[in-house]
Formats: sequence, structure tokens, C-alpha cells
Amino acid sequence: MQYEGLEALIADYIDQRRLQKLEPIEKALEKALKGVEDKVEHAQINAEFAPQILQINQQFKVQHWLDDAAKRAKQISLVTHALKFTHGDAKGSSLLSLEYMPDSNYLVTASLSNPVIDAVGNAAALDVAKLLQLEFEGQSLAQALADSDVSALEVFSENHAQLMEWVEGFKLALADKELSSHTLAKQLYFPMDDGEYHLLSPLFASSLAHQLNGKIGAARFGDESKAIREAHKAGRYHDKPDIRFLDTAIQSFGGSKPQNISQLNSQRGGKTNLLNCSAPSWQSTLKPPLNERSIFYSREFNRRVWRDLQDFQRYLLSVKGRDSTLDIRRNIATYVNDLIDGLLNYAAEVQGLTKHAGWSLQDCRLQQAEQLWLDTWCEDPQFQQKRTDSNWQQDICVAFADWLNHKLNHALKSDGLVFGTVQHRHWAKLLAPILREYELGTSVFSVNSVQPEAAI
Repeated sequence: MQYEGLEALIADYIDQRRLQKLEPIEKALEKALKGVEDKVEHAQINAEFAPQILQINQQFKVQHWLDDAAKRAKQISLVTHALKFTHGDAKGSSLLSLEYMPDSNYLVTASLSNPVIDAVGNAAALDVAKLLQLEFEGQSLAQALADSDVSALEVFSENHAQLMEWVEGFKLALADKELSSHTLAKQLYFPMDDGEYHLLSPLFASSLAHQLNGKIGAARFGDESKAIREAHKAGRYHDKPDIRFLDTAIQSFGGSKPQNISQLNSQRGGKTNLLNCSAPSWQSTLKPPLNERSIFYSREFNRRVWRDLQDFQRYLLSVKGRDSTLDIRRNIATYVNDLIDGLLNYAAEVQGLTKHAGWSLQDCRLQQAEQLWLDTWCEDPQFQQKRTDSNWQQDICVAFADWLNHKLNHALKSDGLVFGTVQHRHWAKLLAPILREYELGTSVFSVNSVQPEAAI
């Protein structure tokens, strides 16, 4: 009889199972007959193997095999969400959910139009699971039975009663009659208004994980992906995007026996890919210091130099009471230069905020010298003229010395270290030549050419 569609797949699947069972017996028979020329002995050997071959052929007649498979179906469950991923010894219910929600705003199992169905339970009954997972034109036998479509089995049945036995038996693999949780399952008690609780038991989305695993595998090891990466490496054009999954992790389930967790877990070798779900790294957006009276006392600048400042303070404590030497003075200059580098790096970033050019002309509280220093792209002619004529660099050096003396005295005065006019003058003297050199390389707004030029 010729079968079509899903019926043909069922018949072929059962026949392939028959051939697999026959293969070792036929090989043994072939080996036993090798070199035997006597017809009587030849017939005797065939007779010895005939009962085994007949038994298997009878066992794998479609009606007989379906009778047995329907009885064994209760030993397994077809699922999309499996409990044993939570704990291998958990005995509660898993879940089969075939609802399709194409307009869902979330990435969930219902987003999959054709999810791969998993199987859990007795590994000896996984052949029944594979039967129910046979698929033709996007619909599996399990989905057909869930939709009460029995046509794929009806063609094999001898009568309606036999058909119903098959259907009812196979449906036992589609869902547990009574849902239950387990002490080894995850459980959440969700409070209700009446003082009662809903018991929620989160389950591992096995079908979704399997599809994700397949996409990651194809992106990493597929022939097309390899060709795309080779083209990228060689600098050649390719009409497809290079898709990569970065910073993934591997979670293993089932140890040396992944089949004890589920069928799909066994196919993956017990390994499941996890996407990176770490919180994004915070990247602050630098803004002009409009509301600061001085950048030296702003949180942003002090955040940048606090470690260098602490290192400087520790060094000063370590040489406390010692006579000033050339090495000590050089080391002190090195520490101060580190602080100056932090200052100039911050200044360069503020000066680079060209889209905020002219910010100092707004309601700005910053001292004028610092406005002239930092708002280099201000297009106001009077501002640029004042920037050229005034000695704002000296004011910056004094402000830096004020800040550093304040910080050192606040931290070290209780240890007997006091910094006064002499040190103040020294800090300003260290910054002055560096600031002049820095200013020579600063791009500024030119009223005449509207082009960046080096300030002189």
C-alpha cells in the first residue's frame, strides 16, 4: 500500500526500526553461512535464524508496533519546558506548550513558529518520542494529535477501537494528567489579595534553548559563516552580514549521562549556550562645568585624580622629617606632574565639547579664567579677544596651587605636615611651563577664518 505525507514517514520510521533490529541478526547469519556449501547444513542454519527474523518482522508490523508504542507512551513526556534541567532527580511535571504568538514583545517559546519538541522520561521509550516528533510540512504527529487530527494514524488501524487506543495512549505523552511540583524544583509563592498564594514553578525552556544553540552553532561553525569570516579576513566583499555571539558561557546538564535529563540535552552533549546578561557598563557623558565655581573642586576632576593624590600624600608621609634632597624634590615633582596630567586631560575633554561651544556665555558660575581656558570654541568675538589679552594662565596656576595646598593640608595637617606660601608658589611654578606648552597645541575658534589654529 502506498502512503503519503505523515503516514509515509510513520511507515518508513517503523520499517527503519525493523531493519536496525534485523541488521545484527543478518550479519550473524551471513557469517554462519560463510564457507558452507552443503545444502542441508545451509538450510539448517537458515532454520535456526528464521524464528528470530520472523519474530522481529512480526514485532515491527505497523499495527503491532503501534499497539506496543501506544502502551509505552506513558513512560515518556513530550515537552517544551523540562523540569530535570533544574535538578536531575526532580520528579514533578514538565510542560508541553505549542501556542504560537507571532506578535509577542518577548523572546519566549511561543515566539517560535515551529519549536523542536523535547522528550523526558524512560530512555528505553525514546523511540516513541521520535515517532511523535515525525514532521511533515511543518506539523509533527504530536501537534496533529494535540489538535485532534488522527488522520495520520487512521490509515493503519484495523478498526475505530484500535485507533482510539493508539490516540489515547500517545496523548499520555503530550501532557501530565495531574500537574505536580517537587521539593527539588524551583518554587515561588506568589501572594494573592485574599491571603492565599499561587505556587509558581519556573521550568527550563528546552525548545527555546535548543533553537538558540542551533543558531549559535550555525553562526560559529556553518559553511556560510566560515565563508563570510574568510572574506572579512581577506578584505573581500560579502553580501551577508558577519554574525557573532560574543561573551557566551556554557552550562552543562546531566554530567556523563545527559540523556537522563532530556532527549535534546543528549543531542547537545549536555551543553547549553548562555548569552551574556551582565549589566551594561556605565559610560558617563561629559558635560561642560556650567554649575561649578571651579573645576578644581568639581566631583569629575577630583574623581579622576584621587588615586594620584593619595599616592602623593603617602609619599610625603614616608619622607616626613627627612632633609630635603635632590631625589626627594624630583619625586615630589613627579607626583605633582601626574596630577597636572590629570588636570590637562580633563581640560582637553571639556575643550573638545565642540557641540556645546559657547557654553560659558550661558548662566555659567565658573570663574572667568577657567571659562577662557576651557570654552575654546566660543564664537563670541569679545570672548576670544579677552582670551587673547588677559593673563588667565596665571590665574589657573594659582587656582591649582590653592587646590593642592587645600587637599594636602586637609589630609596631612593632623600628621604635622603643613603647606603654606612656599609650597603654593612651587606648585604654581611647576604648572606654568606645562600649561604654556599645552596652550600652544590647543585648537581655538578663529573669528577671521572660522578654522582651528594654534593659540600663540
